[in-house]
Amino acid sequence: MLKPASASLAVIVEGLSQELSVDVCSLYMATPDSYLELVATCGLSQSVIGTRMSMNQGLTGKVARTRHSVSVKNPDTHPDYYHLSSSGEEKYNSYLGIPLMRDNHLFGVLVVQTVRPKMFFMSEIKSLY
Repeated sequence: MLKPASASLAVIVEGLSQELSVDVCSLYMATPDSYLELVATCGLSQSVIGTRMSMNQGLTGKVARTRHSVSVKNPDTHPDYYHLSSSGEEKYNSYLGIPLMRDNHLFGVLVVQTVRPKMFFMSEIKSLY
């Protein structure tokens, strides 16, 4: 059973997924020890909730490190790609990661993915800020 905060986050990522017409919407929260923890997802396997990754790993880590959005078509061919085991993400052919900032402090990364390969336009990226 989800904790109340986790249940709320699940509702948020599901709503964003529907609003943006994407196949995946995931929320990673930055931890005090410089990791990213997957706290909610709509589209990936729920078994990966709670998975932690270093900010030095993958495209999501790159978003966290650089504090800049990353949009990639065919992410599994990108040199920074990192496969989250058991997630089911290998079928997704586009990736958009957006840093979540407050007062110049990173508190998380929002990731959206689609099965259909696409590049996200600046207007789509800005709509998530």
